[in-house]
Amino acid sequence: MKEQYFLSIDNGTQSVRAIVFDGQGQLIAKSKIDIEPYFSNQKGWAEQHADYFWDSLCQACQELWPKLPIPKESIVAVSVTTQRATVVPMGKR
Repeated sequence: MKEQYFLSIDNGTQSVRAIVFDGQGQLIAKSKIDIEPYFSNQKGWAEQHADYFWDSLCQACQELWPKLPIPKESIVAVSVTTQRATVVPMGKR
């Protein structure tokens, strides 16, 4: 059986990280994209454009691929974590 690898995406408040681990939890490769702080047009809110998160996630993965000592096809699962209470509304208003 081929070794399996796992991609973890961590969308934090200051950066987006893409990290690959092996089946024993050992770090294989990682990348980090710093992101701009949130903005707020309304008191007590913290906002960010969803496309900005997506573009940053894509950039983190694109920077990760050349660092991998394994074929990216060996990645068998992806997990995503983000800050609490993150919502991206979809559809028409």
